[in-house]
Amino acid sequence: PPPEVADAALALDGAGRQEQARDLLAAFVRVHTAQEAAELARAAGTRLLPLLLAGAREVSGEAEWDLVHALRVAGVPGV
Repeated sequence: PPPEVADAALALDGAGRQEQARDLLAAFVRVHTAQEAAELARAAGTRLLPLLLAGAREVSGEAEWDLVHALRVAGVPGV
């Protein structure tokens, strides 16, 4: 579930493991909809937003664009 993935990514980021956090978020973006990724961003707040966007960018430019659109529609601040 998105909140659990958000918690895991926040824990990795807090432990100085940004690359692993980004990889986890990229994997999430790869297998979930942009709307589900936006839900993850809501659960984590703005702290994970740069890593989530970087993860989406690793997947594809289209995945990043879809995520940005979903974040805006969901009203996630910082996008």
